[in-house]
Amino acid sequence: MNDTSIRILLVEDSPSDAKLLQQTLSRLGGERWRVSHFERLGDAIDACSNKGFDIALLDLSLPDSEGVNTVAEFHAAAPDIPIVVLTGFDNEEIALQSVAKRAQDYLVKGQITPQLLGRAIRYAIERGQVLKKMEESERRFRGIFEQTFQLMGLLSPEGIILEINKTTLDICGVELEACVGKPFWELPRWNCCEAREWLKTAVAKAADGEFVRQEQQVCGKDDTEVWMDFSLKPLKDNTEKVVLLIVEGRDISDRKRAEAEIRNAWETERELNDLKSKFVSMVSHEFRNPMTVIRTAVEILETYNNELSERQKGKYFGQIQSALRQMLQLLDEVLLLGRSDAGKLEYEPTTLDLETFCNELVQTLQQSAGENYQINFSIQGEQPSVEMDESLLRHILTNLLSNAIKYSPQGGAIQFELAYQENNANFRIQDSGIGIPLKDQQRLFETFHRASNVGRIQGTGLGLSIVKKCVDLHQGQIRLESEVGVGTTFTVTLPLNPNNTLSLELTDAPWNSQKLA
Repeated sequence: MNDTSIRILLVEDSPSDAKLLQQTLSRLGGERWRVSHFERLGDAIDACSNKGFDIALLDLSLPDSEGVNTVAEFHAAAPDIPIVVLTGFDNEEIALQSVAKRAQDYLVKGQITPQLLGRAIRYAIERGQVLKKMEESERRFRGIFEQTFQLMGLLSPEGIILEINKTTLDICGVELEACVGKPFWELPRWNCCEAREWLKTAVAKAADGEFVRQEQQVCGKDDTEVWMDFSLKPLKDNTEKVVLLIVEGRDISDRKRAEAEIRNAWETERELNDLKSKFVSMVSHEFRNPMTVIRTAVEILETYNNELSERQKGKYFGQIQSALRQMLQLLDEVLLLGRSDAGKLEYEPTTLDLETFCNELVQTLQQSAGENYQINFSIQGEQPSVEMDESLLRHILTNLLSNAIKYSPQGGAIQFELAYQENNANFRIQDSGIGIPLKDQQRLFETFHRASNVGRIQGTGLGLSIVKKCVDLHQGQIRLESEVGVGTTFTVTLPLNPNNTLSLELTDAPWNSQKLA
């Protein structure tokens, strides 16, 4: 502050008092003061817009204003100019009211000395400058506090809300007046979450001087779950006593969702790698066995051809043919899955005589099953012809009938029934084999999954997965009933004339579409 250019606004309607004040100022050194005198408050306020004043000496009794409201009116018009009140009464209550209205000091007329006036002016200007800096600091803090996207708040060491910002109010869906003075954990969004008890513990730790930070779930708008990176920072005084807790929180829901997506993608990749490994292992194993049979049979025929009887030769030729059929079936299954993976497995219905089709299929399978098995085929109702995909239907019935034979190691009868019901064809295949444990039934149609009780019975884990895909392409349903040691019954229901065609991608359909009985 330049001591030679203090600009004083004197608002005094008494000419004698005004003259006395200017004389008092002159005793302090006339060159230090530049005084502008006005008798009305309105004129003084108008002058503030054109000139910059360092301080205002303000009488409380003016022609156009009276009492402490004069201070409030002047401060509202010129908030940056410090005010020293001039009063004719030594009244402490008026002084306190004036200070409450933003005056810096007050002087009683008739008791003003040059030293008292100079000190009041100097202190008022200094306090005004300090207050201005504090207000600027408060505005900066308030701007950051209110405009940040983070949750922010000030709590007492007991966790009582002193102040929270707009972001917090928006997250909690409440008004400021409803929060201040209440425990932070009673905010609605904390109140509906399990994190409430954690927050109480966190406040207690912070009150003991510990910095607390943790990722927590709270309830957002519409009761949606919001992940917050939440922290409590203790603020201490010069005696190391915690006097305030600073709450901060950042919405990290997007990051959490991204992490979940990455984990899911990683899990999917891992499952695909597992499937590839299983596929390579399965193909190697399933091809090696029949190829070993073929090689052994061929070596015997080459080495001992002249010594073998026709019956023995026929036996080895039969083994070769059986092994070739096994390899061809595996190739068909692998190719079918390949077409599914490429989205090229389609439903192509043709007119089909189901009774003839099933009889021919039973004859073929009966020949390969051997004498220990008997496939009993029966039909209920009549239907001259239907619209179905012959290739897909062959995969369905061949796999189910082959499984009925394979998993009945002691032999026995296989019941195969075809029944027409309204617009559907029901295929029911029942065996008296080893059955399927309940724990395996939920995953039975997944690729490569086999029941836990199959033992050394060979299989790829592809058959039932292919059956399910083919049934889905027919817009049909498949149901399963099984008991370990008693047997298994599969029932496939296919519409006789589906309305539309579908294509199939290589995905394992969820079990809830399979209607497991």
